Amino acid sequence: MKRVAAFILFVSLLFSGSAFALGRPDFSGTWTLNMAKSDMGKNQSSTLSTAKVTIVIKQTPAVLATTRIVGERSETATHKLDGGESVNMAGGKEIRSTCRWEGSTLITKSVMSTEHGTGESTFVQSLSADGRVMTIDTTIKTPNGVRKMQLIYDKQ
Repeated sequence: MKRVAAFILFVSLLFSGSAFALGRPDFSGTWTLNMAKSDMGKNQSSTLSTAKVTIVIKQTPAVLATTRIVGERSETATHKLDGGESVNMAGGKEIRSTCRWEGSTLITKSVMSTEHGTGESTFVQSLSADGRVMTIDTTIKTPNGVRKMQLIYDKQ
């Protein structure tokens, strides 16, 4: 269960960015997960609920770089913002993803294969009008079922 929770958190943080374009929000900056406002769904991992999670996002019009910091550990991933497939690693596993825009919302679909089967995720990411709160609505489908979460991040 911890491996699935770590994958969920990694992927949701991985795709915390956007392209520089009219009507599209700019998620660049340093963000902290607000556990009090987030809904981690059923079977919330106590490890994740007590860990401080910070992400640092740097982007260009073509590439998004996200560094996720949980405690003493950090991971960096890059993501194409042109709709092409991106490949990143998490926990020794390959994650294949694509992004698309629907208005000012970034939608990311990802697939990861493990020894327990294939996991698919969809992340619907948006920014508040004042640019201080980022929301990622997450749906994860694994052989164990479906999990929905809403992750809320505050800009630092």
